[in-house]
Amino acid sequence: MISINDAKRLIKRALLSNIVSEKKDLAITPLVSGKHGIGKSQMIKSIAQELGGTCITVEGGTLKEGEITGLPYQYQAPNGDTKFRFLPYYAVERIQQEEQRLFLASGRSLPAASLSGDENLYSMNDLTPAEKLAAIKSGSVRLVIIFIDEINRTENAVYKELMNILLTRSVNGYQFPWWVLFVGAMNPSTQNSIYATNEMDPAQLDRFLKIKVGENTSEWLKYGKTSGISPQILNFIKDNPKSLSSSSKELNDEEKPTPSPRGWDMIDTLLKSEPLLRSFFTDRENEPKVVEKDLKALVSAKIGSSTATMFFASLVSQSHALSPEEIFASDENLVSLSAAITALSPAKKVQTCDLMLAHLKENIEFMMLNRPLFEKTKKQLCALVRLLDSSTRLLFAQNLASSTTNDGNSLIELLFDVFEQDLIEMLDLSDNTRRLIEASK
Repeated sequence: MISINDAKRLIKRALLSNIVSEKKDLAITPLVSGKHGIGKSQMIKSIAQELGGTCITVEGGTLKEGEITGLPYQYQAPNGDTKFRFLPYYAVERIQQEEQRLFLASGRSLPAASLSGDENLYSMNDLTPAEKLAAIKSGSVRLVIIFIDEINRTENAVYKELMNILLTRSVNGYQFPWWVLFVGAMNPSTQNSIYATNEMDPAQLDRFLKIKVGENTSEWLKYGKTSGISPQILNFIKDNPKSLSSSSKELNDEEKPTPSPRGWDMIDTLLKSEPLLRSFFTDRENEPKVVEKDLKALVSAKIGSSTATMFFASLVSQSHALSPEEIFASDENLVSLSAAITALSPAKKVQTCDLMLAHLKENIEFMMLNRPLFEKTKKQLCALVRLLDSSTRLLFAQNLASSTTNDGNSLIELLFDVFEQDLIEMLDLSDNTRRLIEASK
């Protein structure tokens, strides 16, 4: 769980990264998950205020079908302009008016032919990232954050409408301008949840950057002191921190972030944007330790902590995991690679073995068709195993013992002679598996 103060800084980084990104089809939309009453709404309003903008809150849990997109969908204003009524109508109308004002103030003129479809007549999406940042810093453009709260506590039809707006940044053919950013919020969603929620499928979830927010006692005590909460309450919570909020597992979110191609694309945007956005943060927030902590939290939120740890470890490592192609291109005894393999860190040795395991599972049947080449391959694998430390060697053997090829054959049976007998004895094998292994010798 991430505290409110840390989450505020992370969400601010994520939102601003959209301003400098030139990826037209990839928006980073934070999705805040946390229990009711911990301050999600106030956090987003505070971010908008710090950026000199405004926050428009849409209470998803109170909406009925049609209210978010509006009925009727559009109408003709007295001056002939097409107007929309949705989200609610007055909010989008104000956004359209501001977009038109900014367009005319820039000295631009409308094209001779009217635009149609999802193109906006007054859009200025051709500004460079530097021009966009300068406009925000000068105050000539005020950011708008549309905060859709309790997105998963809505009727099913409303839920679909809200998801479409969040993911496409458009509604009824109208594309929101670059200075309108979106944040969603949801209550924890679990199989045993006490909340009545819509379930978000993995494809939808992959389009968000999910930030799980939890309460932090020390933060809340500071907030309570500055906001004038009774000293009696503050003293009680200080002495009984568990009484600040329920710790029921039914309130926690069980969904775990996993890697995906879209996720890595988002991470690329976050990492590249950080140096360009430092003027929007304080000196303390720009300290290397704070920036490193924030980026690790953002990457972990998108692809999971294990993969994130491996990724950041690779950034500081002076070596890289060896690919199967590199190993098989060497000589029988891996003389040319022995120094490099020995110098690998434990993590890189494990990664090398994982890459080799995946390669063998997919290709070993084809490799066996060329008997002389397969014999050389086994000698190379023997040399690789001898160069590993004992714990990595054992892990590699255990993974082989529990793996099958794509055709369903046992890898350890096919490659038994790669490992020494004393190593095999260390494995926790069933009697049947052990007999199969012995028979394969």
